[in-house]
Amino acid sequence: MYDLCVVGAGMIGSAAARHASLQPNIRVCLVGPEEPKERSMDSPREIFASHYDESRITRRSDPDPIWATLGQKAMDRYRDLEATSGLNFYSETGCMMAGPPAGQFMTKTQETVTSQNIQHDYLTPKLLRQRFPYMNLPDTDGAIYETKNAGYINPRVLIAAQEQIARDNGCVVINDVVYEITQQDDNGASLMSVLTEGGQKIEARRVLIATGSFTNFRNLLPPGQEPDLMLVPLAVAKVEVSVEDAKRLRDMPSMIYKGEGNTNWPEDYPRYPNKLYGKFYIKCGYLHGTESRRLSTVAEVKAWFCTEGVTPLVTKSADLVTAVTKDIKPLSYHGDHCIVTETPTHRIYIDLVHPDLGVAIGGNGYAAKSSDEIGRIAAMLVLYGKWDSELPAETFKLKLKDTSKNNL
Repeated sequence: MYDLCVVGAGMIGSAAARHASLQPNIRVCLVGPEEPKERSMDSPREIFASHYDESRITRRSDPDPIWATLGQKAMDRYRDLEATSGLNFYSETGCMMAGPPAGQFMTKTQETVTSQNIQHDYLTPKLLRQRFPYMNLPDTDGAIYETKNAGYINPRVLIAAQEQIARDNGCVVINDVVYEITQQDDNGASLMSVLTEGGQKIEARRVLIATGSFTNFRNLLPPGQEPDLMLVPLAVAKVEVSVEDAKRLRDMPSMIYKGEGNTNWPEDYPRYPNKLYGKFYIKCGYLHGTESRRLSTVAEVKAWFCTEGVTPLVTKSADLVTAVTKDIKPLSYHGDHCIVTETPTHRIYIDLVHPDLGVAIGGNGYAAKSSDEIGRIAAMLVLYGKWDSELPAETFKLKLKDTSKNNL
């Protein structure tokens, strides 16, 4: 019998398991499938994740002060996580928020960095061109540049670090897919029963669900309760560059851009540049609104995750890399697909469904950098029934879909 079973072994679930495992006299298990060696429509596997990647932007700033606070709390623990696990997942390359200075994106971000005393340099359009002459941005754009305490994290390695520390503190990690969670009676006390596709039955006093885009595709919540989530398909391009270009761009920070773009950018460009140094790639994705389609079935989600290579969105993203970064000579490019789980509040759900069942779902594309703090808040809430954050609990309340309309 476990005190807490965390269902979903991604960035949030692994963080929750670690924080719970650090509590005295608490038995914890973490359940979730390992990353597949390949993604194929021919495989019987249906459950995938968006953390199968080498980079996610991390920063202390954000136009939304709630997301900024979550990010800062998590980032304050990055180096301790690395030291304790022996795994390095954080590259402090800096991050730049760029766009028209009077635009809402830049105005709101400036309000956040000012009110929360976030260290940054403000780059006027002239300073921006001087600081980064190889970047092809409009002459009227400015930037909020975090030179320290920002950059990118490696999701795979961060999860490995969380799991390793959790294991070292007694957490049992089960590589399986959960298909049903039910509440049962145990001689007058509540008992949570967790059934896996591999045939295991796990019993726990409490359960935390952190299953992302697949939450509504298994019987995880009580009948008739379906979280209000929208599944947004996203694609990224990874553009291979030469060793010479990589050296020339070595001081290039991660970047989030929201503006009109330059006159020689591709028409209808995808709007979300960022950078990854790994095997000399520049990685570029786009904002959620670029793709109007929404996914609603497990078959659609599986098909999207299993789509790799070059698609129109990937090609547009690759073209944007060469437009934004002057004079690079791409050697090749390929694509990858993931899914953003959006909520109508644009905030993640961290809430109790009932006293023994909680959720931490709906990252809205912003949760990677904040996952350690999200997991901590969720674990404490489910274990002790208490809200342990300076942020208001009401901000993270679970919203359910109105399923009565489907029965008319």
